Amino acid sequence: MFEQLKPGALLRDKLLAADRAIRIGGVQHLDFEFATVVTHDRWKHDAGGIPQFSFLLATAIDDDPASDSDEVLLLRVEDTAPLSLETDLHAVREEALRNALSKDEKPTPQQVLDVALDPFTRNRAAYTGLKCRVLGTFYEEQAEGQTRIVFGSDIDNYYAIASYRVLKPINDGLSFVASFLKPDQAEVQRVRIGAVRFAATQRRARTAGQDDAPVEINMKDFIGHKTALLGMTRTGKSNTAKVLIARTFIASQERVDAGGSPIGQLIFDPQGEYANANTQDGTEIAAIGADHVRIFKFGADGSEPHVRPLGINFYDEKQIEMVQGMVADILLTDGASGYVKDFGQTSFAIEDPNDRSTATRVKRARLVLYSALKQAGFAPPAGWTIDVPVNKDLKPDVEQEASISLTPAGAPGSYRLTLDQAEKVVKAVAKLSDGGNTHAQEWTKDPRWSATYPIYAPTSGRRGWRNLFELKPFHNSATKHDITEEIYTYLVEGKIVIVDLHIGTAKVITSLSENIAASLLVNQTKKFTNAEEPPSIQLMLEEAHNLFDTEKYKKDGDVWVRLAKEASKLKLGMTYATQEVSGVAHQVRANTVNWVVAHLNNDRELRELGGFYDFAAHAPAIKSSEDKGYVRLKTLSSPYIVPVQIDVYSRDLVNLARASAGLPALED
Repeated sequence: MFEQLKPGALLRDKLLAADRAIRIGGVQHLDFEFATVVTHDRWKHDAGGIPQFSFLLATAIDDDPASDSDEVLLLRVEDTAPLSLETDLHAVREEALRNALSKDEKPTPQQVLDVALDPFTRNRAAYTGLKCRVLGTFYEEQAEGQTRIVFGSDIDNYYAIASYRVLKPINDGLSFVASFLKPDQAEVQRVRIGAVRFAATQRRARTAGQDDAPVEINMKDFIGHKTALLGMTRTGKSNTAKVLIARTFIASQERVDAGGSPIGQLIFDPQGEYANANTQDGTEIAAIGADHVRIFKFGADGSEPHVRPLGINFYDEKQIEMVQGMVADILLTDGASGYVKDFGQTSFAIEDPNDRSTATRVKRARLVLYSALKQAGFAPPAGWTIDVPVNKDLKPDVEQEASISLTPAGAPGSYRLTLDQAEKVVKAVAKLSDGGNTHAQEWTKDPRWSATYPIYAPTSGRRGWRNLFELKPFHNSATKHDITEEIYTYLVEGKIVIVDLHIGTAKVITSLSENIAASLLVNQTKKFTNAEEPPSIQLMLEEAHNLFDTEKYKKDGDVWVRLAKEASKLKLGMTYATQEVSGVAHQVRANTVNWVVAHLNNDRELRELGGFYDFAAHAPAIKSSEDKGYVRLKTLSSPYIVPVQIDVYSRDLVNLARASAGLPALED
C-alpha cells in the first residue's frame, strides 16, 4: 500500500524518476498488441544498450496537472523494426559504398568502412526502430483510502503517438518492474531470487552498472503450489532448488515466530546434490543447522545425530509394508509370472488386530517371506523371534517333521520361533501339505502363503529369493523404526528432510521413494479426512518426466499421480525438475503456477513450453543461451515473464536461514 498522492505522482516516483528511467526515444506506431519505438544510437549508448527482451516504458505523462494520461505502458523489445525513411537512408548508404568501391581498383577495407557521410545524413542514419510487444499498463488505483500501482495485461486506450515518450527502466525502476506483484495477493512475503538479466552478453549492462537490479518474488507463491524447474542438465536447476529450499525454511521460521505452524520439506536426492557440499556453491543444505535438517542415507553409522540410517530392517514387522513393496518391485525381474503379480497385490499388514483369523494368516505368510530373506543371506537382528499361531492338531506333526519343540508365546496357541525354526516350520508345513495333511493345507492354500512360497522355493527357471540379492545393501538390522513414519514426524516438526538416494539400483531407489511418498499421502489424507488441518509440506522431485508422464497419469493408483492430483487439498507443495517438458503430463503442467525455465536444447520441448503464457516469444533465447542460472521466471503473483540470473546458493543465504532460526553465522 502507498500513501494518497496526486494523480500520476506515484507512477512518476516509482517508474519515471530520473534515477529510475532514462529516455531512449518515442513511439512511431502503436496498436493494442505491438508498438514500434524510434530510438537513436546515442540514446542507446547512454542507456547502456537495449538488448532483446528489454523492458521499456511508454508514457504520455507530462508535467501538466490537467493531463489525463496518468498511466505507463509496459513494452518488451522483441526485434528490430523498419522505419518509414529507412529505405531512403539505405539507398544513400549503398550509393556511398558504391562510390568508394569505384574510386580505386583495389580499395582497402578502411576506405570502404570510412565512407564519408555528411553530418546530417549520418545523424539520420543513426535512428533505428524496435519492435515491441505491449505487455500491459501500469496505472494508479485508490484502495482503502490509499493510492497503489496496479497492472493490467492490456491497454484500454491510447493517445496520439506524438504524445508518447519511451524510457528504459534502470536501477530501482527496473527492479520495480521485474519484481512487480499483483497487489490483490492475500499474503506477500518478498524475497530476492536473483537479478534482471536480458541477454547472455552482459558487457554493456555491467559497464552501465545495470547488471544487478534485484528481482523479488512472493515466497508465498511457492508454498502449497506446484513449481516447475525446467532446463538441461548442469543449467542450475539444483542451485535454484537450494535457493528455494533455504527461502522456504526462512518463511517457515517466520511463520512459527508469528504463532503459526512450520513448513516441512522433503527432498528426494538421487544424485546426492542436496545432502553433500559441492564445488559450485561451496556449502550444503545441512549447513542450515543440524537441529533443522535430517539426512537419511544408506550406510549412516550414527556418528552424526542429524544423519539417519536409510537402511530398512527387513525383519521388523513394523516395516513389513515397505519390505513387501520393495520385494514386489524387485521380483519384476523374474518376469510376469502369476506369483509376482499375486505377491504385489498381497498385503502383509495387520490392519485390525481384533480380526484374529486374518491376523493368523498374515503371520503364517510372514514366516515364508522371512525364510526367503534368510535364503538370500539377510542377517536377522540379534535375538530375533516371531510369534506364530499353530493349530493344536498340526503342532505335533510340525514338531515331528521339523525335529523341533515349539516354545509357547504369550497368546494361547501361539509359539515363538527363531529364524532357523521359522524356516524349518515352513519346510515342514509345505511337505505335510503335499502329503495331504488338511491342517497344513489350510496354511498353504491361503493366497498370502501361495503368493510368497515361490520366492522361498522357486520352480525351475525362476530365480525366486535370488532376486533379493539387490536389496541386501539396504538391509540394516539395527533399524528399529519405520523410516517413513520417522520422516513424517520430522516433516510435521518443520524440518528439512533429505533422502539421499545416490547409492543403489534404479529399481530399489524407485521402490523406496514410492513407499516414502505413499506413506506421506496416507498420513496427510488421515489428517484431512479427520477434519484436521494437514501440516504444510513441500516436496522436491527430480526427473519428473519419469514420475508424471502421460501414460502414468492415466493410472489413478500410481503414487506420484495421486500426489500430483491430491497435493493441493492435502497442503503439499511440489517443486519438480525435468529437462523433458513434453514428458510431464499436460494435467500436471496445467496446474503448475510457478515456472523457472533455463536452457532447453530442442524445438519439441520449446513447442510444448510455448503453450504456456508467452514462453513462445522467449523460445529462441532459451534455446541459444546455455548460461547456468539464466532463466525466464513466471510466478503466481507476477503478471509477466521476467528474465533472471538466479542467485547462487551461498554461505550468505545459509547464514540468513540460520539467523531466522536464531543460530549464529557460520565461521569463515
